[in-house]
Amino acid sequence: MAFTAPSGRKVVIAGNPIIEELTVEGAGIKPSLLCKKGTAATQVVVVAAATDKPSGWVGWDGEGAHPSASPATRTTAYTAAKKCPVCYGPGIIVYGRLASGQNVTTDTPLIPAADGELQAASNIAAAEQAGTRHVGATTGSFPPGGMIVALAKEDKDASGAAANIIIESLI
Repeated sequence: MAFTAPSGRKVVIAGNPIIEELTVEGAGIKPSLLCKKGTAATQVVVVAAATDKPSGWVGWDGEGAHPSASPATRTTAYTAAKKCPVCYGPGIIVYGRLASGQNVTTDTPLIPAADGELQAASNIAAAEQAGTRHVGATTGSFPPGGMIVALAKEDKDASGAAANIIIESLI
């Protein structure tokens, strides 16, 4: 099934997301960006790096943003201390944002990038270790390069500037 960019003020293109209304903490929360919980569990900030632990996608009017808090455009940020919808759920089709410098094809796995944008995932590099182990020991369960949060659902060349992209959410 081919998906098309949303024509209105919405982020979710298809599917049934879970939507939480959270309080904007700080600046930079814009529709379509990947976000994470803020200082408190009821607050939200944009994801700043691949190793951040994302919570969902910043919604807009179509996801229930209150008219008094809703940004005028997709590139306008919500005002701090206002409420915004955060959408999540595996399999939903979302209009996300691909970071500048990225060029991906359909079904490319995507991980968080700076400013709530996305970047292509890369293969994990493992080196054979001297001694009795073949691969060095690691601790923890979160991937060191960042977790795969989405799959590209269209070819997109953002090598010159960040661009909106249709994605399938995995979170």
